[in-house]
Amino acid sequence: MYQDLSNEELFGFSDHSDTDNKVEELSNDLSSNEMSEPQSSEYEVSPSSPLTENEPIIISPKPKLITIPSIIGLILYENLLTHEQQNELISGIIEANYFNNPESNQAMCFGTLPSFILRAVEVISNTPGLFPDEIQHRDPLFDQARSIINLYRPGEGITGHVDLPRFEDGIVVISLLSSCVMRFRPLSEGEMDNTSYESKLKDVHGVYEMIPVILRPGSVLSLNGPARYNWTHEIEETEIDEIGDEKIIRSPRISVTLRKMKNDQLFSNKEDSNPFSFEIKKR
Repeated sequence: MYQDLSNEELFGFSDHSDTDNKVEELSNDLSSNEMSEPQSSEYEVSPSSPLTENEPIIISPKPKLITIPSIIGLILYENLLTHEQQNELISGIIEANYFNNPESNQAMCFGTLPSFILRAVEVISNTPGLFPDEIQHRDPLFDQARSIINLYRPGEGITGHVDLPRFEDGIVVISLLSSCVMRFRPLSEGEMDNTSYESKLKDVHGVYEMIPVILRPGSVLSLNGPARYNWTHEIEETEIDEIGDEKIIRSPRISVTLRKMKNDQLFSNKEDSNPFSFEIKKR
């Protein structure tokens, strides 16, 4: 769809560990995770009823807005998606068979987004405080051709990066299935002034102390302004995250990233008129 652009130019530089499990194992992992009841005390429960044989009913989580004062433009809305909305997303991803090849762990969607993603976008669009008004009220909020669905198995991660400048300000990451820690590191002034994407990442590691942020299932992370342009974000390749007194043993995780490409970066192509298509690849 886009002329002469490599995957790195379109989607940024990343490095993930290999995945070699079968699709049947993946489906079992996803199914068992999607149907499990959340253990967090942030969830409200109703009294027991005859219909549930004296078991409590999960009604909905309590959304909680979190900001990091030192990372201007980072907004984390924990439990923004209800348990049912998370299950709808997970079920849609399973039914689409994006990851039926054990060598594939990333799906890039082009054209009109599938309904299970559009409903999540509607929730985000109607949530005040995620973005400044000029981003929150743009139409469309996210480009219909810029959805990336990533599957992470325990031990997999992504190297520190800044999303490419060909995308507009205002990016969200939806987290599903399990928790992990995303770490943020500020770019130096020289790195921010240099327009070369590769040089922005050069020698970033070890220069500044990273700030950890826990991404829990159902959370929506939004990045705009300095958080989008002046900080790298990464997920360490580990099976256990430790932050403060909390230890997170990783399980399979899915993330959905939504962005909007700048108008001058779009190219006219016959594929632009396709109602929907996707590309499956190994990161």
